[in-house]
Amino acid sequence: MTPLLAPLVGDAPTITIIGLCKNAGKTTAMCRLIEELSGEVLAMTSVGRDGERTDVVTGTEKPEIWVPEGTLFATARGMLPLCDTTLQVEGVTDVMTPLGAVGIFRALSDGFIQLAGPSAVNQLAPLSHTFRAMGARRVLIDGAAGRKSLAGAEPGACAILCVGASMDGGVSAIAAETAHTCRLFATPEAEHTGLWSALSRETARYALYTLEGERLPLALEENGQPRWHELPREKCVLWIGGGVTGPTLRTLARRGAPIVLAAPDATHFLCDRTSTETFHRCGGELLVRQKLTIAAVTANPWSAYGKHLDGAELLRALRSVVTVPVVNVKGEN
Repeated sequence: MTPLLAPLVGDAPTITIIGLCKNAGKTTAMCRLIEELSGEVLAMTSVGRDGERTDVVTGTEKPEIWVPEGTLFATARGMLPLCDTTLQVEGVTDVMTPLGAVGIFRALSDGFIQLAGPSAVNQLAPLSHTFRAMGARRVLIDGAAGRKSLAGAEPGACAILCVGASMDGGVSAIAAETAHTCRLFATPEAEHTGLWSALSRETARYALYTLEGERLPLALEENGQPRWHELPREKCVLWIGGGVTGPTLRTLARRGAPIVLAAPDATHFLCDRTSTETFHRCGGELLVRQKLTIAAVTANPWSAYGKHLDGAELLRALRSVVTVPVVNVKGEN
């Protein structure tokens, strides 16, 4: 097998596979990585349910997850009868799912497994640390559709972004949304040492700074939101520790004064493409405390719903709008 994804993820200790839509090819990309990283002790889990032959929601066919002997994985206890590899119980976590408590298991033989792990971002980093204490070289996380927040689960992690024909719209719409996501992930960190230092310590939901990192007073409404109309007219830095939404960017754009909006990382940008473009046109800038990396984009021209696209055309369209490598893990590249 010609390595496609392994050279792109490099030495990243954690790789999260995220998708712009359901049936974008996340599990297919993960299975490709498992094959390409053969020889390493891998650990894995999933935020949704993965590895079943048929999607329990859509009824469409899905790829199974095959793992080699020695692989560690976390899954709900209700999934164990559906795994055909010999298992060794390594531990039980305090994470509960509708399918039971999440346990940690080691495959004692090659075989197929089904995954249903933690759904909360703050549960993934401790699980990754546990995997490594048990000898895992690398952790793979099969994410849920639209959950970009999972890519920020652990420092040093990289992401593989999966897009495909199952997304609404044709090739041009898929390319536009992919480019938007990649631009958000490319948001730079603060360059000024004082500002970077201030943001690295910030724990509040909202805070206001000068461009040099000096804290400014920030008036808040009773609901905890900033009084947008009272923000300074001169350029300043507004820290938002939660999600940055489209309405927030439109509100800041309407005030008519340039502002720098800073967030913990790009996974906090929940804003749509139109709102982001409007914010930038009005002089707004985005910053992050920690930059994240999309190592590759995988293009899946096959839709679970029957509306397939031309693979070569999809690859060309994506490569024309993003700078990260774009691959088709099941076809010609």
